[in-house]
Amino acid sequence: MGKRLLYVLVFLGMGINGFLYLSWYLSPPSPDRISYWLGIYLFVLPYLGILGITALVLKNALRIPWSTGIALLLYVGILTIIANSYKLKLTWLFSLINYELFHAILFFLTLLWLIVLVKK
Repeated sequence: MGKRLLYVLVFLGMGINGFLYLSWYLSPPSPDRISYWLGIYLFVLPYLGILGITALVLKNALRIPWSTGIALLLYVGILTIIANSYKLKLTWLFSLINYELFHAILFFLTLLWLIVLVKK
């Protein structure tokens, strides 16, 4: 796997993730909107997590910064913890910020971080 292929796969996953977020925000309120979250949590986040682990394992071979894998794993890890916030008694976080807004902010920060890493 080359550096360029890894970055293409990462940005493909982030693009699909962004598309699902955009679809969520632009679709009218309905019970079917849960399918966007299922797509994100069942397909996109595991995909990005696997790419994050791959980036860390192959960082020396591909000569990429370690923070590429860290950015992906932090993104996936934080969203996984947030998804389990009820069980972990972290629901007080959402009295401070909206759940969907938190997802969008974290997505844009991670995407910005990845773009800066690729430009280096």
